[in-house]
Amino acid sequence: MNTRQIGVVFRKEFIDTLRDRRTLITSILLPILLFPVMILGFIGLAILVAGRAVRENPEVMVLGAEHAPEVAKRLREHEDLKVVSPSADYARLINDKKLRAAVEFPPGFEENLRSNPDQTQVVKIYWFEGEFRSRRVVRNVERVIREFSDKVVTKRLSARGLSDKWLTPFTAERANVAPPEKVSGNILGFMLPYFIIVLCLTGAMYPAMDLTAGEKERGTMETILASPVRRLELVLGKFLLVLLTSATTTALSVISFALTFLAGTQLFSEITARFALTVSGKATAAVFFLVLPLAIFFSAALMAISVFARNYREAQTYLGPLMLLVILPATASFIPGIELNTRLALIPILNVSLMAKEVLGGTYNWPLIGLIFASTCVYAGAALYLAVRQFHREEVLFRT
Repeated sequence: MNTRQIGVVFRKEFIDTLRDRRTLITSILLPILLFPVMILGFIGLAILVAGRAVRENPEVMVLGAEHAPEVAKRLREHEDLKVVSPSADYARLINDKKLRAAVEFPPGFEENLRSNPDQTQVVKIYWFEGEFRSRRVVRNVERVIREFSDKVVTKRLSARGLSDKWLTPFTAERANVAPPEKVSGNILGFMLPYFIIVLCLTGAMYPAMDLTAGEKERGTMETILASPVRRLELVLGKFLLVLLTSATTTALSVISFALTFLAGTQLFSEITARFALTVSGKATAAVFFLVLPLAIFFSAALMAISVFARNYREAQTYLGPLMLLVILPATASFIPGIELNTRLALIPILNVSLMAKEVLGGTYNWPLIGLIFASTCVYAGAALYLAVRQFHREEVLFRT
């Protein structure tokens, strides 16, 4: 194996790649802009929309107000509620989002509270489940009803010479023992591994297709094969370029996320202060270390598949299902309760996703990390061997 020849192929492909605008966008521009747009833009938009919803005058309809005059008065006096006139088509108004909620009191509600204290009554609250503004109105309505209920209970206990403290014999307090980096890492571990793995794949996809199927489509594959470079050296030179773009995309993604995260904690300090969000440089480096052999695996596998295609469009058709095969195990970090074990550590992509989640949470299981790194290297070696074999098959290289 001539390393000089590999270097010549690599430099040639590197120069050509710098001229490819599509590869530069997916490998450099996309990972730099993705996290700022996604995180800062989404949080800013969410704050804007939530602020508008809070400033709205939410409307609630009281049905049977004559049966609960005191509660109805409390609802009318609530600063965050606007009580409207009752109507029989309240359900349609709620579904049309012209009304946020409706509360219905049974006949003789307050009278039964005084005369029949042993009877349990039901107050119905009609709302649009899952709708933000409707949920906010219901929360305020429930607070008013709960305060009135507490008042009724206090009166009943006082009439019997008892204190309302009898209702709360003890209280329970939560005490967090996890350090801030583990708390924030556990939160970030749900989404970050997925995006890094997907970006690692997309960073290698376009150069892999261009250096194989693209060469066939342009008619330059024969010229390259006629050069005094062995097939192994040719594959390794192209592979190193694909690996470089994938690793660059991954590194830029990690750096972009870290900088976006730090900027976000400053811009939205009121929100992030509640969660004590921090990002660990050690965890970030460990995640990149875990994804690196995965980048090798992606680069070699994409080349082996793309070289089988006749042209660029056919290569895209082949790699479309591959995206689904990568996305499904990469989403393992979203599944709550799933934990990494020795068996899962041998499943490619899934193992990296789960281990990245553990590492971001501050857990470093070195035996499993070593097993994942070694197994991913084995898969990467097998994929690279397959790519080399594909370049030695004339029926594949000159497939028409």
